[in-house]
Amino acid sequence: MRKILALCGDYLFFPSRGAAKNKGNGEIVLNLSLYFVFLLFSLLFYWLKPWNFPDHYAPFPSQSPNFYFWLKVMLWQPPLEIVWILCLLGVMLWLEKGNLFFKLITGIFWTAMPFILIVLYAQKNGISKLWFNLGEIICFALFIFPLLKLKKSEALPIAGFMLGLNVIGIALFLPMILSIFLDSSAVFNGAQVVGGLWMLWAGMMGLRELRGLRLSRAFLAVLFSLLFQIAFAFALYFMGLVPKEILKALLYA
Repeated sequence: MRKILALCGDYLFFPSRGAAKNKGNGEIVLNLSLYFVFLLFSLLFYWLKPWNFPDHYAPFPSQSPNFYFWLKVMLWQPPLEIVWILCLLGVMLWLEKGNLFFKLITGIFWTAMPFILIVLYAQKNGISKLWFNLGEIICFALFIFPLLKLKKSEALPIAGFMLGLNVIGIALFLPMILSIFLDSSAVFNGAQVVGGLWMLWAGMMGLRELRGLRLSRAFLAVLFSLLFQIAFAFALYFMGLVPKEILKALLYA
């Protein structure tokens, strides 16, 4: 138990030290345990909170926000987590060498393409679903090329560390629960923003420790991978694989 608490404290406040503890096998079992605790807390929190909080004027969802609904939402979380980690590894390998300006411009274009395809498809006279699906598949299939260069011994520490960073989400349930008692959407939304920035900072520091990346490249790798994860969730919706209510819940959770 002391080891778990110490590791959680490092993830929260000293991510470089926490990342260093993952060198080797990535503490996969321990980090997976932390991730599943995060999923459990998420399931209970979103199931038990008022359905119209923090948006008091939201219409009642087409699917009842009961336990079964939130269980379906949480079942989509692990695939999205895997996509995030794979995208992070791919973008990291792309960014770690070469001219930073060139990598920045190409990285922005690569990250933007899934969103551009979504915009083109969503327009009244936009591209067909066939071209949209094909374009999205190509955007994410491009990750295969950098990932083929990555050894298992290199991937495990980073994957384990990123799984462990979900302890940030666990910590933020305290202010999120407080926001419900205070009936304050500002506190709730503020906790969400803080969580995103916290994850960005911790991930950046961990990549510097585990991969030796400069902070600028580590920052871009985490940022681009988070955007890819969001794009992937939207792509699943527009491909007809995820219902609208599930997508909205995923983006909230």
